[in-house]
Amino acid sequence: MAKAKIKFADVNVTVTVPVGTRIIEISEKVGSYIAYNCREGDCGSCLFTVLEGAEHLSKPSAPEKATIFAHFQQILDGWRSANDMESLQAMILRENFAGKNCRLACQTQVFGDATVAPL
Repeated sequence: MAKAKIKFADVNVTVTVPVGTRIIEISEKVGSYIAYNCREGDCGSCLFTVLEGAEHLSKPSAPEKATIFAHFQQILDGWRSANDMESLQAMILRENFAGKNCRLACQTQVFGDATVAPL
């Protein structure tokens, strides 16, 4: 069976796992701080960032893309409701803003070596 190494930068732990394992399954076992709730790709709480090796992870599925898009939309709607610059800045600092290297841990499978971290 093919194996891959995943490093969790937040806890500085590298593990070898079978190819096809989901990030959320590994993060639970190593004590990484990747939060999660539904494990189905609906809630978006398991966002994490890929620091290295994005090409060694599964491609984002349609449900994963939709959930991340909804997360962005929710953030933008909140920002639009800000009444002044101070409240807008406070919202921006408080939000868990997903960048281009963010994925959902419950949906992402490992196919090669990578380094990840919670948001």
